[in-house]
Amino acid sequence: MKRNGFVRIVSRAAAVLLSSAIILMAQTSDKKPTASSGKTQSQAAGGKQILKGKTVNINKASAEDLVKNVPLITPELAKKIVQYRKDNGDFQTLEELLQVDGFNRELLRRIKTFLLLEGIGGKDCTC
Repeated sequence: MKRNGFVRIVSRAAAVLLSSAIILMAQTSDKKPTASSGKTQSQAAGGKQILKGKTVNINKASAEDLVKNVPLITPELAKKIVQYRKDNGDFQTLEELLQVDGFNRELLRRIKTFLLLEGIGGKDCTC
């Protein structure tokens, strides 16, 4: 009789532990990966992509500098920016980039914090 009581207690304890483990797994699987879990976060709180790069002077940067330092700039677009600058002279405003084939307002809005026309850009500037 004592053995049956012991088996029942162990069975119930195992069931409670298993239930707890299942609940814990369900709760942790709902969380998004973070940088501390070894995976990088690519989105901010609003679902926007976090962009990282360095500031460049668009009137002096080479195509390679643009691609290397400014997020979302493709090699093709960088070549078009440099060619436009050669053909038309230095950019007078950031909005003038909209004249470059392949450049649009949304792209300008997203990367303008990485662009300078001239002047001092701080220690991370490639100008």
